[in-house]
Amino acid sequence: MQQWPEHPTQYAPLRPKQRVFNAGKFSKGDLFTVLAYLIFFIGGAASLIALIPGYMDAFDTQDQALFGINLILYVTFFVLAMIQCGPQFFESFKTMRYHSLAKWLMLPGGWLLTIMLNALVAGLTGQAVTSENQAALESMAGTVPLPVMLVVTAFFGPFVEEYFFRHLLIGKLSRKLNVWITLLISTLLFAGIHFVGAGVSSWLEVVPYFMLGIMMGLAYILSGKSMAYSYMFHVLNNTVALLVVYLIYPLLPAGV
Repeated sequence: MQQWPEHPTQYAPLRPKQRVFNAGKFSKGDLFTVLAYLIFFIGGAASLIALIPGYMDAFDTQDQALFGINLILYVTFFVLAMIQCGPQFFESFKTMRYHSLAKWLMLPGGWLLTIMLNALVAGLTGQAVTSENQAALESMAGTVPLPVMLVVTAFFGPFVEEYFFRHLLIGKLSRKLNVWITLLISTLLFAGIHFVGAGVSSWLEVVPYFMLGIMMGLAYILSGKSMAYSYMFHVLNNTVALLVVYLIYPLLPAGV
């Protein structure tokens, strides 16, 4: 006599569980990279580059000189960060094997949600919500070519920031603290770092960075602590912002 399974669903294929990627422990290399980041980005040591004889004269405008400093720093820290987390970063692309359709859809979906939330805040306050980075991009758009800006702002920059604010402050710090506490720490520091040296003239300037920090932190956590996934989210955000500034703004009437 044929034996039927006691439970009809016991042989049904199981849905793959979300893999959680191991960020590892803090290393001496991480410490060195963090200290260098604090010295150059926060401590202002990057301005010493401008004092190199002939540096400023090599550029036509001050904006180009400033961009040159950012280029040097981001390339340097991209290499340092890649040395520290390259294997984990490339391994974490495997997160797309799990619930891939939902993850691909959430990249533009999450970005649109941040835009909608910023628009909601702007509507409730009656004031435009503009980030410090957006203003800087608009200033440099006329002097720095789009392909060069894309490489630095949409590829190198996001990798460096994902290494510090997601891989270290959530991935590695969550070994010691609750992951949601590390999300808050990461978001606050991510928002705050963009105002070092410039200050905050209005709390509305912080909103875009806070929203973006929350979204990228959630993308990192919900994708199984995949730095690759939060990096893709970050790249999408910065790329769209650049394309709008370079390709859309010039088409708008003056004063709009």
